[in-house]
Amino acid sequence: MNALRHPFCRLAPLVALALAGARTAPAEPLRLTIGQGQAWVREFFPPSGEKEIDRFVWTNPPAQIDLDTLQVWNVRRPWPLREWRWLDSAAAEPPAADDAPVVWHPRRDPPPPPARNRLEIRLAQPLSHAMGHSLTYRLPDFDWSAFYRVVVRGIGPTSIEAVQVDLMGYLRIRNGTAAAFPGARVSVVGRDAARQPPPKPFGLLDLNPDTALTDRWLAPPAAAPLAPAEYPLQTEADIPAAGLAEIQFAHVVRKPAQIAHVCDSDDVPAPTRQGGLPLRRVLLVPNVAAMGLGFPLPPGEAHVFLGAARGAPFQTGRALHTPFPGTLRLDLGPVETVRASRQVLEDKPLPEGARQADYSIVLVNDLASPVRIQVVEKPTTPMQWSLVRSSLPCTETTRSLQFELTLPPQSTKTITYRLRLAAGKQT
Repeated sequence: MNALRHPFCRLAPLVALALAGARTAPAEPLRLTIGQGQAWVREFFPPSGEKEIDRFVWTNPPAQIDLDTLQVWNVRRPWPLREWRWLDSAAAEPPAADDAPVVWHPRRDPPPPPARNRLEIRLAQPLSHAMGHSLTYRLPDFDWSAFYRVVVRGIGPTSIEAVQVDLMGYLRIRNGTAAAFPGARVSVVGRDAARQPPPKPFGLLDLNPDTALTDRWLAPPAAAPLAPAEYPLQTEADIPAAGLAEIQFAHVVRKPAQIAHVCDSDDVPAPTRQGGLPLRRVLLVPNVAAMGLGFPLPPGEAHVFLGAARGAPFQTGRALHTPFPGTLRLDLGPVETVRASRQVLEDKPLPEGARQADYSIVLVNDLASPVRIQVVEKPTTPMQWSLVRSSLPCTETTRSLQFELTLPPQSTKTITYRLRLAAGKQT
């Protein structure tokens, strides 16, 4: 049999080429995950050409590194460390002669950490180095903030037609360390206080301040901390040392969007004064790939312009955390041309000890174009409630009723619904 025809012999050149490529392949870009007050770094190192290593020297590590967080990784998992130690430090200034003049060199407080440029790391067991290794560690003195610039077209004083939106999103990153990170893959991590759910109502305890359980509602326990959300950027970025970087992470040009008007029972009380109250106009931007987005959007300041990005912004507010998939909601403020009023029609007792309440919502559209309206009803009662009937289909949750409808131009719509109220079970 010809040895060159053996399958292994035919694959040998390809295997050798793959191994050679693994040894000469460049390392992955550095990954930088930035939070509020700190950052986590993962730095990749290419294969050294040795089969296994149990010791290596890291040159020029960041001066502010937190060595208590240092980890060595192979391709999949962290590797146990035996010890690390500095091999040398920066050369000290030569001592001045006894007869030399005294020169004062003012230093900031606290003084900068000593400059060390070689760190020896010894491993507890040999590490295969065919695919290289990576290091993870924490750096202090990092911060970030997000900023949005939004231009909305299609909203006129008397009508809303074919709304389009331009959206630019920027991240401002502050690096207070002496280390620069060119070509890094950046992610930011943070919490949005607006995602904190409202406290659960205490029901009948609110009506009896003399109960022994008053401490349950006079001093409620603190809410559980929010889990941070991660926002990875879609491009590599250069982070300078001891400076600021502004990175554009979102770019949307002339994409269709929607306008909704929100009738929230927290903003429109019952009974409402004569003539009703204006509804808040909200811009809805789908967070999907077709819009040029398709990734989680961080919370941040938002400037909204109407028609063109010239002059002062029409509205300045805050964009909330927007998951993917999801919808970015930007408040455009109240409008007098779309109004609502709420009334309690009837509240009467039932034979079994419960109560029955009827409510009405009157919606008015004075625009020359149809409008989309979202109604959020939050019954203000310490009693347990359940929906009996409504004149319009709705979505029922544990704390609210939600109606969605399109109101024709120059028209009025009335929504009615009935609730059954009962005292909650005492435990």
